[in-house]
Amino acid sequence: YGPIVPADVAISTRDRSPAREVCVPSPLLEPITPQKELVDRRTQQQEPPQRVWRVVPATKRPRAPAWVVGKIVHEALAAWRFPDATFEPWATARARGYGLTDADQLRNAAQRAATLLRRFRNHPLSAEMDGAERRLHEVPYHLERDGLPETGIVDALYFRDRTWTIVEFKTDRVRDDADFAALLRREDYQDQATRYASAVERLLGQHPRVILCMLNYAGHVELKTRIVET
Repeated sequence: YGPIVPADVAISTRDRSPAREVCVPSPLLEPITPQKELVDRRTQQQEPPQRVWRVVPATKRPRAPAWVVGKIVHEALAAWRFPDATFEPWATARARGYGLTDADQLRNAAQRAATLLRRFRNHPLSAEMDGAERRLHEVPYHLERDGLPETGIVDALYFRDRTWTIVEFKTDRVRDDADFAALLRREDYQDQATRYASAVERLLGQHPRVILCMLNYAGHVELKTRIVET
């Protein structure tokens, strides 16, 4: 598949001795030949940044758009930041950055993001990731597949008990299993997870565990582990 370019990972919160022998390229990179590129939706959303003014409704709503809440949650998780005394001003500033100006919407965005983050912080997966020997966030990868460049960004990748685990966080509101099945038909989450697993296996030499972490599943956190197509 071509050489892996070793480098230190800039976004890392753990470097315990058992993991020092684990070499992780950053970004996960293979030499590629410029051609038509496969870029997943997550990567496409990075630039230019999405702003509310592009989708602002004709009538004023007290609720912030769901995608703004999702962006704030993902930014917080990437920084491993959870609600505290400084969270609301930070979240409000991030919401303003996405174009919100109404006070009610700003408050709503911060509150809903805080709810999802507290919910995850109280889940066992948060503690498992806290105790990981290596934990990486917003991990980009670039490789060549079937003669075409492929680019993606993995929400979180952590190493524990000799196993790499991919975690993809989703903030979609899901009512029940039928609603989740409809979500998978509507979105490319399953294909996305399969691509990420394949990329990590190819570049790190180990088949990873994959978790789709639904943060708003009938009012709780639901982990979906049978998501990768084989």
